Formats: sequence, C-alpha cells, structure tokens
Amino acid sequence: MLSYAVKRVLRSFGLFAALLLGVVLASAFFAGINIGADTTAKAALTQQLKNVPVDIVVNSNSALNSSVWAATATEVEQVKGVKSAEVMSRAYFFVGNDVNARNYTGYMIRVVGISDASRIYDGLTVLSPGSSKLRVNETFVWTGSKAAKELALNDVITLNLTYRNAWEEKIVALPLKVVGFVELDDEAYSIAAEEWGGPVVIYMSPLQGISLTIKGRFEGLLLIISWEETFAKILDNIQKDVPTYGLPFSTQILAYVNRELLVNPWDIPSSLNAVRAITLQVNDRTAKYRMYASNNLENILTTYQFASISMRFSFFIVALPVFFVAWYVGTTVSNVSYNLRRREIGLLLTKGFSNAHLFRLFLTESLMIAIIGGLLGIGIGLLFYPFFTTTSNGALETQPFLNTEVILTTFLFSLSITLLSTFRSSRDAAKLPAVEALKEYTYAEEVKPYKRRLPWIAFALGVYKITMFLFGINLAQVLTVSSQLFGNIFLLLLLGVLMVIDSVLTYIGPLLFFWGFSKIFIFGSLKFQELVTRASSFLDDLGNLAAKNVQRKPSRAASVAFLIALIIGYSFQTVGAVSSEQDYIIRQVKTEVGADIRVALSSTINISQTLSAIENFPEVASVTFEYFISGTFPGDDRPRQIRAVDPETWLLTAYYEDEWFSGKDVAEAFQQMRTDNQTIILERNVASSRNKKLGDNVTITIEYSTMELRVAGFFGPEVPQEYLGGAVFWSFAPLGLYESLGLSSRPSATVLVKLKTEADGKAVASEIRKLEGVSYVRSVAEELETYQSNLLLIGPLKIQRIGVFFSIMAASVAVSLVTVVSLQERRREASIMSARGLSFKQLVTMLLAENLSVVIFSVMLGVTVGVIVVHGNIVASNTALTPYSLVTHRMVFPLDATVFLVACLTLIFASTLIPTLLLTKRYVSKVERFVKL
Repeated sequence: MLSYAVKRVLRSFGLFAALLLGVVLASAFFAGINIGADTTAKAALTQQLKNVPVDIVVNSNSALNSSVWAATATEVEQVKGVKSAEVMSRAYFFVGNDVNARNYTGYMIRVVGISDASRIYDGLTVLSPGSSKLRVNETFVWTGSKAAKELALNDVITLNLTYRNAWEEKIVALPLKVVGFVELDDEAYSIAAEEWGGPVVIYMSPLQGISLTIKGRFEGLLLIISWEETFAKILDNIQKDVPTYGLPFSTQILAYVNRELLVNPWDIPSSLNAVRAITLQVNDRTAKYRMYASNNLENILTTYQFASISMRFSFFIVALPVFFVAWYVGTTVSNVSYNLRRREIGLLLTKGFSNAHLFRLFLTESLMIAIIGGLLGIGIGLLFYPFFTTTSNGALETQPFLNTEVILTTFLFSLSITLLSTFRSSRDAAKLPAVEALKEYTYAEEVKPYKRRLPWIAFALGVYKITMFLFGINLAQVLTVSSQLFGNIFLLLLLGVLMVIDSVLTYIGPLLFFWGFSKIFIFGSLKFQELVTRASSFLDDLGNLAAKNVQRKPSRAASVAFLIALIIGYSFQTVGAVSSEQDYIIRQVKTEVGADIRVALSSTINISQTLSAIENFPEVASVTFEYFISGTFPGDDRPRQIRAVDPETWLLTAYYEDEWFSGKDVAEAFQQMRTDNQTIILERNVASSRNKKLGDNVTITIEYSTMELRVAGFFGPEVPQEYLGGAVFWSFAPLGLYESLGLSSRPSATVLVKLKTEADGKAVASEIRKLEGVSYVRSVAEELETYQSNLLLIGPLKIQRIGVFFSIMAASVAVSLVTVVSLQERRREASIMSARGLSFKQLVTMLLAENLSVVIFSVMLGVTVGVIVVHGNIVASNTALTPYSLVTHRMVFPLDATVFLVACLTLIFASTLIPTLLLTKRYVSKVERFVKL
C-alpha cells in the first residue's frame, strides 16, 4: 500500500502539489514565527539586560572600614552563580554661583572610586598622553564631561568632603591630580554613573565645603579614582569618627551573576527563582556586616515575562488567518482532487480493495504530503528568519534559534493541517459505491438543510460587529456607564456576558460576516448570479455563458469569494492598524519634544547667543524659544502654565496639529497675537469653565501684574469635568507681553529647533549638547531610534506585516489552485468549445469574466470591511487614551503601506489571470495539434 501511495503521489504530482503548496506555506509561516519568536525573545531580553549592567547591589548605612568592604566582596564572589564582585564608592558635589542670584547655574562633579579589578576598566580607553594606572590622589577625567575641556593634564582639583560627627563638622581634603582623559563605552559609563534602572540619589554638599583650584565654570564632570589607593583611606578616616555615613558619599559592592547559566528567555519563572536564590545567599553572607543586598534583574525579568506573553499572543492572532487559509485551501483542493479520481477509486474497488483499504491509502498519501510539507516548511522558515527578526535598524545580532521543540511542533502542525484538510474528503471518497465511483466525474453541490441556520447566525453576528466598528461604538465604555446607572446584579451579569461576546467578535466578527455573506448571498441566492449576468452583459453571448457557469457552481464561487474577501479584509485591517500605531508613536514623540529638537537651557541670560549659535548650524531651518511662566485666573486654586512665544517663528519651528487649536484658524490666531500683545490663546478647559468665547476678555494674574487679555483662540482638547483638576495643558501668550511685564524672576526657557529635510537629527543634537549654557537636549530622531530598536515594542508590529504577506501568498496560491482545478474539471468542455470555433481570445474572455467577476466583488467587499474595522479599532484606541492626551490615533495609509496593499491586490488578480491564460493556451494547443493530425 505504501509503494502504491508513493507511485500515486509521483504520478499525480500536479494534483498533490496543490495541497502540498498550502501545507508548505502554512508550515513555513508556523516554523518562521516560532524561530522568529524564540530568536526575538532572546535578543529582546539581551537588549533589556544590557540596560542593567549590575545584577546585585550590596549596600550598608553603617560606617565600615575598607578591609570589611574588601573581605565582604571576596565572600560574595564565593556564592555559586556569582561571576565577580567589586567595591565601588561614589561622591557627588554640586557647584554653583550664589544661590540667591537669578542666573543661578551650576555643575555636578561625580567622583567614582573603582577597584583594580573593576569592570569599568574593560570599557575604559585612556587617551594619549596619559597614565594607564591610577595611584594615590590621581584621577581620570571622562571626556564626555561638559567641563572636561576646561582641564589639562597635571591640573589639580581640590574637593573638600564635609561630614559631621557628634561634636563638630569636619572636612576631609581630597586633592586630585589629572593624569589622563578617558573614554567609556556604554556599559562602563552606566556602572560608573549608577544608571541601572533605579534613580540616582545625589547629595549636594554645602557650597562652603567645596573649593576648586581650577578657575572656570564647570557644567558637569565625571572623575575616576582608585578605590584601593585613594577612597579606602577616606573610608578609614571617617569610620573612626561616625557610626554611619550616608553622606557625603556611598559605598557599594557590585555583583555580577552568570547570566548565561541563570537566565533562560523561555523559562522566566525559573530564572526569577534562581536570581532570588542567589540574592538570598548574598544577603546571608553580608548580614553580619549590617549589609543588605537587592537584585536589579527581577523587575526586568518580570516586565519581560508579561511582554513576551503579549508578544506570543499577538503572534498567534497574526498566524490564525494563514492557518485558516491553509486548511480551507486543503479542504477545497482535496474535495476536487478526490472527485477527479472517481474512476481510479472505482477500478480499485472492482479489483478487491475494501473501503478501509482505500481510506488507509488516502491517509498514507496525506501523511507523505505532511512530512514533505513539514520538511520544506522548516527549511523555508529558517531561510526567511531575517524577515521575522530584522528591526528597522538592521538585522539582530543573534543567530536563528532552531530547537527540537520547534521541529517537532512544526511536523505536528503540518500533520494536523493535512489531516484536517483531507480526512473528511478521503473518508467520503472511500465510501463511494463501485458503480457510482466508475462515473468519469460528477460535480455535487452539498446542501444540508439543517445547516442553513448557521450562515444566518454567523452573518447576524458579523453584521452586529461591523456596525459597531462603523459607528465607532465601544461596548465596554457603554456597559461601564450602564453598570454605574443600574446596580441590578442580574443586569451586571448580563452586561458582563455581552462584553465577553463582543470581545471575541472583535477578532472573529469579520470572518463570520464574510462566511455568512458568501453562503447566503452568493451560494444560496440568485441575486449574485443576476449581478454577474448584468456585469457580463457587455460581452454578449460570452458574458451570458460565463454567468451561467457561475450559476452552475455557486458553492465554488462562494468559497473563492469568502477566501479572497477574508484575506483582503485582514490585510487592510492589519496594515491599517500597524500604520496607525506607527503614525501615533511618531506624532507622540514629536509632540513631547515639541519640534525636531528641544534644547533646555541652564540659564536664560545668554539665550540670544545660544539661539545665534544654533541658527548657524547649516542643517537648521529655523529656531524659536518658549518661556514658561505661571499665571492665575480668577477662581483658580493653583497656577496655570503659560508659554510665551514669538508668534512668527513658533509656527515655523514648533510641531503642532491644527486639531489642537479651535475657535479660529491657528495661523490667524497667532497673527493676532503678533499684532496685539494683549491677547492670549486660552486653554480650552479654562475657557469652558468660565464660558469664554472668541474675542472675550479674560482676567489673569502673572506674578504681581493683573491684566485683561483678549481671547484669540483656544488650545487643547476639552477634558471631562471630573478630570479638570488634573488637566496639564497650557495657554499661549505673545513674547511682547512677557517682555512688558518685567518679571523679577527669570522663568525657564527652551529652544525649539526645526531641521532641514535631509539633516541628521542625531548628529545635530550631539553638536548642540556641546554648546555653552545647554542643560539637556531631546531629539526626535534619537527617541524614535530608541523606540524602533526596542524589540518588545516593534517585534509584534513587524510580525503582523509578515503575517499579511504570508496570508496574501496563501490566498494567492489558494485562488490559483482553485482556478487550476476548476479549469481541469472543464478541460473537455474547453476543448469542445475550441473545436467548435471559439478562438483563444474568446475562450480566455469567457473564463476570465467568470472568475474575475467573483474576484472583483470579493476584493471590493474585503477592502470595505477592512477599512471599517480599522476605523472601529482606532475609535476604540482613542477611547482608551487618557483625557490629557493631545495626540490621538488616526487612519493613515502612508506610501509604503499603500504600495504594499496594491501589490497584494495585484497578486490576487494575477493568481486568477495567469493560470487561466496558461491552461487555456494549453487546451487550445492540444486541440490544434489534434486537428492538424
């Protein structure tokens, strides 16, 4: 039986290839998703762990001498699972001018004492000339410090560490000689700067406790000294005087565990238990010295655990359409293929084969297809690995992860898809009576009256959900409000059941709609056939013949229509959702930054010089600035933020959306502020609470000045009354108003920078950071790159795009296969038509009219429903946003998404056109050769 099955598969490879292609596509996607998910998971966790260079931190509030710290670090290293441990001390100083002066500026000095075996040395590069080893009272200067350029080799910085014992205040002098300038890689800097996820507690020592021998204003300095040679002596001196020393510095033991052994991306609970166990052991060894240990990995692993579950769920949702198409294609093709083999089945029955033998034969063939499909699927999935894991910044630095579990599950999946597709068809074929099976071909439309209710139920549920999407109704919000109004327990239970049903229909509602629609209006109604007849009327007799063929096979037409509409709708739904989410993120980042680049200033004294320096950058298109001042409206219990801006340059530079402003066009409102300093663009919630209209006067108090300003427009969304206490929006006032007030205190200010289209935002931001008076810089380019490199965020979106690609491929193969088997069924009919005088062009026209009418209708239906679903999901997403959000989701199809969708539609049409042309040409050629003979 096995040998016959092999021969049969080889002899009728054309028929079996139809089923095999569907199985291979589904298996490849299944394997690719699993390989991609595992690889992405490992890379994502590695990426997250890079932000936490230190695994376990040991602290103490007691004043301990250096020998205790060193001995404890040695004990910590002996804990199984700990690779290394080091002692590190830090001191922070904040230096500035007179704190009472308006132009108060300052800089921070961070002194880090590292041991000779510190990991910082692994990422530390000493620039020539300079010493390679630190000795007593010597220091390295990090070149990334803004004040590093104020120093030179052999300069001496004298710092005074001030502390208080029980009787008096004491000062420990710390003269540090600069012996080298160093560069630090990201990990070394994170360890030195204590940036591993937690807030840095900075001690600001009294100004009189610090003196500098170097003149000049420093805006930030990171100094590295030897712990053994310098900091240990300070610890021992202070320990003699005080029992505890939380200030002016801190000492810690930093422990690094064997992450390769302890952290398993696919078993986070066990990883958490292992990390906790090591932390407990470290605590047990250090408790006798009044120390306590905490691990930095727990939060990362816990967060990753939930994120990975969410990512897996999104992968599963994306994969469902591909699997469904594979099953549907397999079922359709197997039905046709077994029907075409009726004579073979009849002959086998007459030769003595029993029904059980036939059934086992068919299952053996299916098993062979499943094995071949699984093998090819694994190979293609591994080949397509980069498409599943590549980020927007390039391929992952991780090799594809293919384990035994993925191989076994892919084979099981391939077997399941194949058996589900062929089991019923093979069982029915095996039960055929010999006399009935000997008929050449019988086309049977299966209609079971008791199943006619199911399409109507599916259609009704689908219409309900499509209607909810169309009108943007969020049932969860409606039911929440209803539950607050009605406290009946039975009503609440009913509402809870409705919410569960509605949530499920969010995912399967379109599928039910398409299936019910195709069964009711294409398979079970003459309306669709009449529509096809009208659409084909321009082809005269050929069109009528095509319409009759559709009427003759409504089940086949319904299957094709359902399949195409489902995949096209899914494609538009997924691509639209991904495009909307990416658009929202980009706009949200731009809104938070305020322009391409936002520059915070440490002082507003020389703001004109900073503006001039930024304007001189060739990549800068325009600059403006904002002063942040506080004003109080009558009846306010707290001050409101007002941004004083230059109305002319702000519109040219800042990022804004017209929807944020109301009452008047935003350009007109700012033009009015430009010509009249006594105007204001008022926060909408302030205006609503005071019933202020456009052109009304509003009273406002800024510092000691009370004035009336005319409302030129409104800004911000209207927040519901219950949220007004926490509104975070602001009003706009002209720069001339601020200058006329003569405020006694200088407000904070930021500079907004708009770049030219071709400019490199990261490079410009880096150059701006080097300017005098700059406190910090935020860049849209940098923040978007951070987002786009986060695998936990970008991974699901990318998988969704890939899911659309595989779905379209599967649907195209499905349409092609259905077209091929349909033409094979009609090969005699086509040959007879050709022999009776129909030309190749006429025959192709008739067949295309028959097939394309169904395809065009299905595409239109799928596009319509897909766009409606995108609209509904966007409305639901906006409903879930906080009332303080300026940016909301919107439906967008950018150029790349539009090109992708057009390519998908082209592929669907090509899958009908190309097989029709090729097979028709083949049939006509055979007839012509026969006639010539």
